Amino acid sequence: MFGKDKDKDEKTRKKQTERFYTLLSLLMDELFEYAKKSGHVKMPYNVLFGLIYDKRESVLLKGVDQKTGKTLYLYNTRIIGRMFEGRREEMLKDNTTNTLFSWIGDLCSLYISHFVYEYVVNKQHRGEGAAERTIRQIVRGFVNKLVNEPELKYVLDTIRDSDGDGARKQY
Repeated sequence: MFGKDKDKDEKTRKKQTERFYTLLSLLMDELFEYAKKSGHVKMPYNVLFGLIYDKRESVLLKGVDQKTGKTLYLYNTRIIGRMFEGRREEMLKDNTTNTLFSWIGDLCSLYISHFVYEYVVNKQHRGEGAAERTIRQIVRGFVNKLVNEPELKYVLDTIRDSDGDGARKQY
């Protein structure tokens, strides 16, 4: 009997981990697409973005893909997961989505800040204040689009805690 409960808990944890990874990945992809189209920052081209679980204390790891020669930007999910766990209790106590969207805004700022600083400070030779304003403007625009645009509904659908995953169910 205890073996079944342990197996069920492990399956639940695995499903939650997969859902969290999917959410992180979708947010990253859609944010970078939005940032390219917004015109506030020039996102690097001919690069690959991704997520990695690593022991290092760095949020963003940069390298070169040996097969393609493209630059890799990998975000450390271990650090992002710790950031989420720090806010999790607050999210559970909050009866609104404010805390969740605050965390999504923080995550998007984390994702985009390196590229904004690179572009605004190093290429445009504007100050850090301009970079911070640009980050806030991009994140605010993206979160508004995430909440209001029907085509981005699938991103937030990954959060739902139901067993009936509808269209995303795999056999």
